[in-house]
Amino acid sequence: MTETPIEISRGLESIIDAAAGVLAEQSLDATLHGMVEALHPIVAFTSLALYEADHEARVLVPVFAVGRYVGETLADRPPFDASIAGTVVTTGVMAHLDPDDPRQAPYTIPDTPADEPAAIVVVPLLVAGTVIGTLTVWREGPNAGVFTAAEAQLIRRFGTLAALAYANAQQAEGLREQALTDALTGLANRRHFEDRLAAEIARVGRDGTPVALIAFDLDDFKRINDAHGHPAGDAALQAFGAVLRGQARLSDLVCRTGGEEFAVILPGADGPAAVNYATRIVDEIRSAGPTTASAGVASAPADGSSLDLLVRTADARLMRAKAAGKDRVEAG
Repeated sequence: MTETPIEISRGLESIIDAAAGVLAEQSLDATLHGMVEALHPIVAFTSLALYEADHEARVLVPVFAVGRYVGETLADRPPFDASIAGTVVTTGVMAHLDPDDPRQAPYTIPDTPADEPAAIVVVPLLVAGTVIGTLTVWREGPNAGVFTAAEAQLIRRFGTLAALAYANAQQAEGLREQALTDALTGLANRRHFEDRLAAEIARVGRDGTPVALIAFDLDDFKRINDAHGHPAGDAALQAFGAVLRGQARLSDLVCRTGGEEFAVILPGADGPAAVNYATRIVDEIRSAGPTTASAGVASAPADGSSLDLLVRTADARLMRAKAAGKDRVEAG
């Protein structure tokens, strides 16, 4: 089938319309799915994948895939020096291969048929003159056929928009993380803390899964600043944050909620489990010296199922720990 100029123009218009999600701040995944839906009626394909270029490790990392062998594609890491996509990264030149092209021989995605006919187009994803990754489109199977020159150019245009979508999503994610992260410690900030705790408490209401909250405070923190200056105080806060992170599970959220105050949200944990975590932290800080830490533990639903009540309860128990001599955990 030979595409007419009108069909090609319509194809470009459809792809551009789908890419409007970039301006609407859609997620990268939603934007790419929309663009793929627009591309497929214009350029038929069996599989498509977008890769990010890791220039330091000199490999390509898949970030999006549809079609055949999705699991194998997402598990693959094509090297720059021994793959078709790698050559596209290093040269910045599109690869347009038919099923009999000998350039396909050096590299096949692991766990996929090595001798399956496939037409392939690989285009570089360029942002500000830098190749940030590649887009690969396949026609696989005995009747794979070829991509025409016009189809290859449509895929190249699609790659230009995919690069824009990816760069936009990365920037948006970076700004979102910045807005939710404490600059000094790299931990979640107060806003992130409140959003996550509200979500976990809502889950308690839906399915009864518990959530625990621990409020921490570095004891006598003002003395560190007064005796050694604010740089020493900042270092102490960073070190304490590292200890909290080191003991946390992947599902936990470690936060700096203000000054020398920290909090940890433990989804799925009840009061006793949270006390164990808090005790490990307090013991580790005491052993490391020169300061100590105090903690207050609350959990939902045992101590209530509202954000304000859980925070007030944890804070009250923290104050009780400090009033009782500091360097301890209070719960219940």
